[in-house]
Amino acid sequence: MTADPSPTPGAAARLRCRRIVEADREALGPLLARGFPGRSVAEWDAALARLLAYSAETGCPHSGYVLDLGGNLVGVLLMVFGAIPGRPMRCNLSSWYVEESHRGYASLLVASATRDRAVTYINISPAPPTRPTIEAQGFRRYIAGLQVAVPLLTRGAAPRVRLVEGAPPAGAAVAAGDAHVMETHARMGCLTVWCVAEGRAHPFVFQRRRIAGHRVTVAYLLYCADAGDLRRFGRALGRFLLAKGLLLAMVDAPAPVPGLVGPYLPDRMPKYAKGADVPHPGDLAFTEAAILGEAFWLKRD
Repeated sequence: MTADPSPTPGAAARLRCRRIVEADREALGPLLARGFPGRSVAEWDAALARLLAYSAETGCPHSGYVLDLGGNLVGVLLMVFGAIPGRPMRCNLSSWYVEESHRGYASLLVASATRDRAVTYINISPAPPTRPTIEAQGFRRYIAGLQVAVPLLTRGAAPRVRLVEGAPPAGAAVAAGDAHVMETHARMGCLTVWCVAEGRAHPFVFQRRRIAGHRVTVAYLLYCADAGDLRRFGRALGRFLLAKGLLLAMVDAPAPVPGLVGPYLPDRMPKYAKGADVPHPGDLAFTEAAILGEAFWLKRD
C-alpha cells in the first residue's frame, strides 16, 4: 500500500488508532473483503472469529489495530502473537488495509503495532506493491522465494527413521518447545508428524494448500526445528505425506534447498522480519498460516 502524503485536512480530529475489540468483527469482515477481494465477507468473518478466539484463549496482547473515524472503521492491521517456549515473543503482521480516502494515515497502524522492541515482527504475505513500504519501515527480507518439491525424491544419505503421529514418542529426546508447537498446531487441524532418528524426535508441521491457479493441493511446511531437517528426512516425510494424498510439498527458502527435487520460484511469497529473533526457514509457527485456518488457504492463495 502506498501512503498518500496529503491526508484530508481536519480528518485527524475524529480519527483514532485503537486496538481491535470483539464488537468490531461485524464491520471488519466487509472492510477486509474490500481490501482483499479474493476472499468473501463470510470467509473473512470466519478467519476473524478464529483469530479473536485464539487471542482470548492464549492470552495474547490483542488481535491488531483499526483506524476508527467516528465509529466508522476505515483501516485495519491484524496481528497474530505467539511464542515458542524459551524464545522471545513474535508477532505476525497481517492483512494491512486502509480505505483510499484515508491512506495518508496508513503508517499510523504500523507505528502503533511495532512499538515493542522486545517483539520480533514478521510479515509473511506482503502484496508486491507494499514491499517497498515495509522495507522503508525497517523490515528486511529473510525468505526470498518458494520451492515446490517431491519429498519422496529427496537426494542424499538419510538416517533410519521412525514416523510417529500424535503425542511425543516415548524413549526419544523431545525439546519442550517442539512438543508445545506440535500439540497446539495439531489442534488447529494441521498435519503433524515426528521423525524419530538416533534417539531424538524431530517435529514437522504441514498444512494443506492449493497452488494458486491450479487444482493441485500440496503440503506447505509450517514448522521444523532445523532447516536442514527437511533434507535429512525428506524421503520419510514423502511417505507420510503420500499416505495423506499429498505428493508435493511447498517450502519457503532463501535459495534452492540442497537435495530437494523441484523448481525454486524466486520472489514468490517472500517474507520479512523486524527484530532480533528472525525465524529460520521452515518456521511459521503461530502465524496467520496456522491461526486463520486450513480452509482459509485451501480455497485460494
